[in-house]
Amino acid sequence: MPTNTLQAFTAFYDGWLLRHHHLQQQLFAAGNGEHNQPQKLVQQVSDHYRQYYQEKSVATEQDVFLICSPPWHTSFEQALFWVTEYPPSLLFRFLNDLDLTTDQAERIEAVRVETVRKEREIGETMAMVQESAAAAPLYGLVNRTGTLVDGQVSELDDAMEEVKEAMRMVMAEADGLRGRTVAEILEGLEVMQKVKFFAAVGEFRIRARRVGLEMDRAGRVRN
Repeated sequence: MPTNTLQAFTAFYDGWLLRHHHLQQQLFAAGNGEHNQPQKLVQQVSDHYRQYYQEKSVATEQDVFLICSPPWHTSFEQALFWVTEYPPSLLFRFLNDLDLTTDQAERIEAVRVETVRKEREIGETMAMVQESAAAAPLYGLVNRTGTLVDGQVSELDDAMEEVKEAMRMVMAEADGLRGRTVAEILEGLEVMQKVKFFAAVGEFRIRARRVGLEMDRAGRVRN
């Protein structure tokens, strides 16, 4: 990714996090009955996440390898990731305190089972793509970069583009699964349950980032 594009996305993400904290405060207020338009707030939060994934999709087209290990996330956050973000199966943990009805619980369990199945398939596909990056002829060409002739350079470029495109497709599928999972969960919840769900999801992201920043700072001090 060109430096200016990386800087632009990092600036976007910093602003996105600020808006995230602001929305989180509103979600907690709504959970306490202090927000008079909870449905509108739910839509604002949904749009907030959608904006992030739209920007991320653009960045993926520009530099897919960078998105595999995005520097705007801490090392701790990245350690929790599955295909560049939190796994969609994690979302079901944030439903435990919502007092779901039997019908809601059964519906969401069906969504969870399908999400886990699809998550496994996508993870296996990503592993195959990553393995292909070390397979012949790509691996051999990379190891001979210093002596490549024009035809071999072209072959290397073509092989790298194939890997990049495969990775883009898997990442798009993973983000698509995240979006569908959220939509299907929300479809089965009442308005205030949606508020509490988003509040739990948002708080997890904030805490994970806080822990990651503390760990990164501690590591720099030790070094």
